[in-house]
Amino acid sequence: MRLTRKFAVLVATIVAAGGAVVAAPPALAAPPLTTTAVAVCDAASATYTITWTITNAAETPLTIASVWLTPDAPISALSGIAPGSIVPPASEGPLIATSTVHSYFFSRAIIRMTLEGSPNVYGGGPSLPVCGKPVMPQIGSVSRCDAFEISAEMPANGYAVSLSIRDQPTLIVEPGMPAKKWTLPAEPGAVYVEIPGQGFVASPEWVPPRSCVSPSLGVSQLFALVNYRYVLPTNAGPGTPVDTVRADTISPIEQTKLEFLDAGDGYIAIEQPANKSLLSVVSDTEPLRWQFHDYVGDAQRFRLVTNADGSVSLRAKLNGKYVTAEKAGKQPLYANRAAIGPWEKFTRYAVGAGPAPILALVNSGFVTAESAGKKPLIANRGDAALWEFFFVEDLGNGKVALKSLVNGKYVTAESAGKKPLIANRAAVGPWETFTLVSNADQTQSLRAQVNGKYVTAEKAGAQPLIANRAAIGPWEKFNLLR
Repeated sequence: MRLTRKFAVLVATIVAAGGAVVAAPPALAAPPLTTTAVAVCDAASATYTITWTITNAAETPLTIASVWLTPDAPISALSGIAPGSIVPPASEGPLIATSTVHSYFFSRAIIRMTLEGSPNVYGGGPSLPVCGKPVMPQIGSVSRCDAFEISAEMPANGYAVSLSIRDQPTLIVEPGMPAKKWTLPAEPGAVYVEIPGQGFVASPEWVPPRSCVSPSLGVSQLFALVNYRYVLPTNAGPGTPVDTVRADTISPIEQTKLEFLDAGDGYIAIEQPANKSLLSVVSDTEPLRWQFHDYVGDAQRFRLVTNADGSVSLRAKLNGKYVTAEKAGKQPLYANRAAIGPWEKFTRYAVGAGPAPILALVNSGFVTAESAGKKPLIANRGDAALWEFFFVEDLGNGKVALKSLVNGKYVTAESAGKKPLIANRAAVGPWETFTLVSNADQTQSLRAQVNGKYVTAEKAGAQPLIANRAAIGPWEKFNLLR
């Protein structure tokens, strides 16, 4: 329905001694209906009483089809006019209606009417300065770790009033009655509580309680199974800040340590221990980012899903998508996959428990469990993949055992050291026990318990590893990249 411009021109005048009168003269052009209003302020009750004079310009009675008043109930009440009311002919005088409007802010009262058989809208109304000392609704708020609770109540000497908040149901608070409440997400920024069409009464802001620090589930390391690399904070490109995360290093270095937090309701959050930033989902098209937050929100919550093969996947709460090592690890991690595939699988290790490569000093070759462990170990690989990762298990007293990632078998000094090392044992015995020796140049050497001999990269790495050396030289030095 189109609003016409046939409203009265409004002029406000104030009278002294306890009240205000606001008068609206007839419209300049004479439509079928003209409306004038006189508003009187009762300062004691902060309420206007408005007398509406509705005049028919013709001698034919007019029937009201619809009528409404702004502001709406319960701020206002209208009597003396309703759908079906008759506006008398001009010679018989006007139709008189009355309304009350509780004052809260400088506002305007407007009556609008339609007539039977006509689409036009008629009416008008006065501007209303604040009347007396209005009793305002009382707004309270409670910041919780996962929610923001806002309450509203009206003192006993006030009036019923509607209140609204963004995207929330409108509440009507009654004088002297218990408070009514909204529960909103725990998000930063002011929340504006409004008397609809009148003005804002409060703007409470969620403040993270000190008790909201998510409890730690421990520090762990994530190992991507698509490229056998540890996840660590990194930058998205040259000259950019370290604000993304990538599966990008073969060694479980300090930066790969990530603190897992209990984010409630079965979710976890992931924090950089060094600077307390949280791994966050921005969108499907942007990589995961490290962001600073005083609280854990939905953008920082992940569900840790355990797969049938023992690996884990991360499902973001914000969009329900799985975290992926994009382009098989060549790009940063994103949360944009609907299902779990190889790129979405990780292993979560306690610090120091994950696998790492072994690098021979003599030729800078990585030690490999050749043919997935079916052949002896040899230091001849230029890069590390599945066959080149080993767990170093601490047996105590400086003793260790090596277990191949590719087949889960322990490395043995075959035939009590007479044959090359091979990863084919299911348990640890004397042949599978080595002393880890730290050298002055920060390298390590391995001495087999079974014969007391050092492991060597035979023929400078051209032949398999064997434990048959009495002393440490360049061929017997390794870097266990753990």
